[in-house]
Amino acid sequence: MSSRLDGSSIRTSLLTRLLTAVRARGGQALLALGETEHPVLYVRYRGRTVPVVVVQAIGGGHWFIWGRSSFLDTSQVERAAGVLVPAPSLRPPRLRAVA
Repeated sequence: MSSRLDGSSIRTSLLTRLLTAVRARGGQALLALGETEHPVLYVRYRGRTVPVVVVQAIGGGHWFIWGRSSFLDTSQVERAAGVLVPAPSLRPPRLRAVA
C-alpha cells in the first residue's frame, strides 16, 4: 500500500511543478486530487481543457501525457509548459477598418 502512496505523491509533485510552470506563463490550470492514486492536471490549451497525467515509463522515470499523442519526460517541465501555453505571437494584431 505504501508504494501506491509513494507513486501518487510522486505524480502529484510532478503535476504541481507543471501547474506552477503553466501558471507562470500566464496559463490556466487546475490540479484535481481525487480518492484514487491518479491525480489529473487540467490545462486550458487552444481553447479547450486538456487533461495531463503522469505515467511511469517502462525503463524507469516518468512522462507527462496529454492529448492524443503528446508526451514529454517529466524532467522537461518548462518545455511541457511551453507547449501547453505557447508564447504570444510577436506579430502585432491585425486592425480592421470600420465603416
